[in-house]
Amino acid sequence: MFEFLGVGVDNDKILVLGATNLPWILDSAIRRRFEKRIYIPLPEVSARVKMFELHIGKSGHELNANDFKDLARKSEG
Repeated sequence: MFEFLGVGVDNDKILVLGATNLPWILDSAIRRRFEKRIYIPLPEVSARVKMFELHIGKSGHELNANDFKDLARKSEG
C-alpha cells in the first residue's frame, strides 16, 4: 500500500500526477516516492497543427493550411 497526501492506492489502481512541465524543480523527496517517471515531450509541429484545427473546429474562420502551420511554428515550447 502506498499513501501520498492521504490518497490510498493499491495494486489495482494507477495514480497519475501531472505536476509541472519542469519536473527537475520538484522536491527530491516527492520524486523518490514514484517508482516510474515517464517524460512526455511537448507536441511536435504536426501535432500542434492538428490541435489548432480540432479546437477551432467549424467555427467561422478564414484560416488556411499555411495559417495553421504558422500558428503551430509560433507556439513551439
